[in-house]
Amino acid sequence: MIVEKHENDCFKSCSGHSYIRKNWLGSIVFPFSALLQQSEFSDQIDVLERARIFKRNCKALFPKRRIITTVFNDEGIQILVTRYIKALNPPQQLLDIFLHDSNATLDLIARFVSLIPIMPDTLDENDGFDIWMTSERCISLAIGNKEEHAILLCNFFLYFGKKALVLLGTSMLEGHVAYVLTQETDEYLLWNPLTGQCHKQFDSFCPLQSVDCLFDDGNVWFNIQRNNTPVAVHFDYSKESFWKQLLPKSFQGTKAQSIQVAGFPIQMPYTDVQSVIDAVYQTGIHSSEFPQTEFALAVYIHPYPNNILSVWVYLASLARHQ
Repeated sequence: MIVEKHENDCFKSCSGHSYIRKNWLGSIVFPFSALLQQSEFSDQIDVLERARIFKRNCKALFPKRRIITTVFNDEGIQILVTRYIKALNPPQQLLDIFLHDSNATLDLIARFVSLIPIMPDTLDENDGFDIWMTSERCISLAIGNKEEHAILLCNFFLYFGKKALVLLGTSMLEGHVAYVLTQETDEYLLWNPLTGQCHKQFDSFCPLQSVDCLFDDGNVWFNIQRNNTPVAVHFDYSKESFWKQLLPKSFQGTKAQSIQVAGFPIQMPYTDVQSVIDAVYQTGIHSSEFPQTEFALAVYIHPYPNNILSVWVYLASLARHQ
């Protein structure tokens, strides 16, 4: 409660002080079994079970087509593949190029991802024990598997506002592959994250043989079209006669929390140190009440003529959502 206190023998119009007083109203205890019956808790369990059944049904339709709905993170927790997708800003050197030529930047980003060494798959992809790293971990360790390369490239494209999804399929040159599908105005593009090459859908030189599965941050789609070669596939995944989706429309508004790191840069002219500190506090990123939240901060100052300085402050917060 906010309590106004005025000086004695003074009208309420006089200046006074405001105090916050907290009154105890009571408490209530819920059994854990009751909490599990609530939608927010049961949905987490139901979605994993739905993903298992969905994969089984898809395999029954087309046994040879690839479908991945859940994987294990680096802590051994099973999660949906959709939680790996989130817009991620590329290194600053690549962002600087975007100011001059947006098309060249996308090609350069694809080239950058292709330079990350690939980690060979040591487990059978059909045994259900895939372990994927986040994009940040992939960059920090400078290594990643095929799917992690595709996820990283997809997340970079999302940062630039591109309509991008991860595509699982097979290639005549590489076997099982993960590509990135982007939708342009009148065509679809297929990006190979291991080579940096981009192919149009009807490019006869594209090594992609089959288009089996798509996923983004909200859903997973399995290709149920008879012909799954890229030139014959209808990529409009909103058509239920072409694509079987994991989550129904009722789930679309309740996306699971991404497991990637949340962060953003602040760019401002330099006047004094206090103004930079104030800008950081105004973001409110420090006021997280989530336990065991970790933070990262870095500052870069770029000099210009006549003692004009540009300040870049990079902020990131990481909270582990189980």
